[in-house]
Amino acid sequence: MKIYLASPFFSREEVEIYRQVIEDLRRAGYEVYVPQEHTVEGAWEMSNADWAREVYMADTYAIADCDVVMVLNFGMYSDSGTAWEAGFAYAFNKTVVQVLCGGDNATYSLMMLGGCYKIISLRDVI
Repeated sequence: MKIYLASPFFSREEVEIYRQVIEDLRRAGYEVYVPQEHTVEGAWEMSNADWAREVYMADTYAIADCDVVMVLNFGMYSDSGTAWEAGFAYAFNKTVVQVLCGGDNATYSLMMLGGCYKIISLRDVI
């Protein structure tokens, strides 16, 4: 099974959880597409607009090619890229699984939770 793993990776906590989930999913035998692991050849010579278009095309292709989009959701604040990936995948009838990573007292966006097929706890993944 191919999993596209959508997640913010800007805080220390987000990065640590992201890396742990990647490791655990791969250890369990899943093929995991991690956008952060993919680079665009010649990106440093491109304009920002051209580089953005290349990243967009690679990620939308990877979403189309996967079986499941797993979203690490850290609470009400949603990284705009992560929210976009979840919405794009849901609009194209991909199985979107929201993984609640914000702890027991976190508040989550109704739009993020409504735009998925399944909601699970981080404890169910790692």
